[in-house]
Amino acid sequence: MSLPLPSDAQLDALREVANIGCGHAANALSRLMGGRKVDLSIPRVLQGDVADTAALVDATGPVVASWLGIRGELRGVLLLVLSRGDSGALETLLLGGQPAEQAERDSVVAEVANIVASACLSAMGRLTGWKLMPSVPTLRRGDSREAVDGALAEVSGDTGRRVVLEARFQAASVPPVGGQLLLVLEPESSRALLARLGV
Repeated sequence: MSLPLPSDAQLDALREVANIGCGHAANALSRLMGGRKVDLSIPRVLQGDVADTAALVDATGPVVASWLGIRGELRGVLLLVLSRGDSGALETLLLGGQPAEQAERDSVVAEVANIVASACLSAMGRLTGWKLMPSVPTLRRGDSREAVDGALAEVSGDTGRRVVLEARFQAASVPPVGGQLLLVLEPESSRALLARLGV
């Protein structure tokens, strides 16, 4: 059964959920980066398939994406997507400028995704009264479609009717670090969330 198109009230509610969750994620990222300011865009809500989700990714060329499955009353995945340049800047910053093997750099990005996802899901859990937990992070380097394909393979349900909550962030570091957060919900979870929010 496909998810009906959300009403304006439902879209507003989903945007508010994304704003709260991604806002806490941005605060967690700021703390990781030594208190540097992290600006967050107004979240967007999309309903669509893999191609629609991949089209949301801003980066052109190779990206670094880390994603975690969502466990609990909500099911889906949360992705942290960075261009290769932004990821390199973030890795260098968090490693204190010290040379590191690729495995260590991958571990840094995966841990950032884990902390950011935990902050986002914790905030959403307080909003809904649900206990939401992230799975172990997966990391992939490649083009955006490959990254999105890999992440969405973990999301069950109608592939053409997934709800995606998306926000961009920009950190005031030198060099600056920007990227995106995408929260992709299974159709049944989308219905449950809207019912929980009373819209």
